[in-house]
Amino acid sequence: MDERLCVNPVWPCAMTGACSVLAGISGINVLIHGSSGCYYYPRSLLKVPLFSTYLLESEIVFGTVNRLREVVSNLSTSNKPIAILNTCIPALTGDDLSGAFSGGEGIFVDAPGFIGNVEKGAKIAFDSLGIKTDPSREGVNIDGVSLLDLFWRGNLHEAERLLSQMGIPVAVRFAKDSYENLRQGAALHTVSVNPSYPSGIGTMLGSFLFSNLKETCAKLADTFPNADTDPVFEEWKRADEQIFYSCDKYLRKYEPPVVAVCAQESYAVFATVMMEHYFGSEVPVILARNSDAVSIPCETDLTKITRQIADCAPDLILGSTFEANAHPNAAFLGITPPDRSRVSIAARPIAGVEGGILFIESVLNTLIDRASLKQKTNK
Repeated sequence: MDERLCVNPVWPCAMTGACSVLAGISGINVLIHGSSGCYYYPRSLLKVPLFSTYLLESEIVFGTVNRLREVVSNLSTSNKPIAILNTCIPALTGDDLSGAFSGGEGIFVDAPGFIGNVEKGAKIAFDSLGIKTDPSREGVNIDGVSLLDLFWRGNLHEAERLLSQMGIPVAVRFAKDSYENLRQGAALHTVSVNPSYPSGIGTMLGSFLFSNLKETCAKLADTFPNADTDPVFEEWKRADEQIFYSCDKYLRKYEPPVVAVCAQESYAVFATVMMEHYFGSEVPVILARNSDAVSIPCETDLTKITRQIADCAPDLILGSTFEANAHPNAAFLGITPPDRSRVSIAARPIAGVEGGILFIESVLNTLIDRASLKQKTNK
């Protein structure tokens, strides 16, 4: 058991991570085999249709197989495959669920919450789907699209836009695609909009986050000789110049902000690089959500996170509402869930050219609003 899940955690469990993958695939029904709480939590985060067995105390005591068989039988009338997600209680009681459904109608995903965090469950879900690469499939796969990500829709649109400019078709979107398309197999090569959600399918060519985009496009050009990457390089250069100009204008009036960053490793590193490069910021706190982070320390205990942020007294927090509430004197921009500071309906990217611009634009507006508020308060 991952002990980080037992101490005031700020990051969802493995079951929710598996659910985030499966719920992004159209053409299947996602069934959570557990209590109502195990259903409503991912349902509230993902905001997509899900099903549940809503286990009661008596079923937990006497066995949950009959209840699962009943719900599977009802869902089978839709003629869609059923992805059955195991949760903590059935996993701990040791129920043999294999007799509740036939192999043709169910995809059993054994990712109870106690085995780890989101990324662990997402990887188990991808493995359970059994997706293979197919040399006959043209183009690249887009990886790192998770319904848990605040920016998944914008990231997907931006990645598709840039690949279209380069003349590279998209094969499969992990994980926002149809089950029918997944069964046809994936392309041999993959690019990611959020490397902290890796499917592990296809040869990874790199990240579409702004600070990595030029290197990734260079690899795409080597892999696809007929691709035209020049328009994307030119667009990146114009964006870089525009960002430098806007940040320099801000720095003529204000000091570089001290920043605390708490997010998944890929976004945390991206945000840190952008703040250091364009603002000359000091970033004394940079913490990852995902336990498999390699370049920065992972911390999901809110008590410890709060202590580190308080010690550095940042001007700006890039993270979630948890960190914002822990140090309300700082300006705040949400880059990881939950973000209850604003209504988010539009498809906002953080990846690609537009994602880089939008990130810096949001940081600038957040800092300017804070400075304006401080001036009014001091009068």
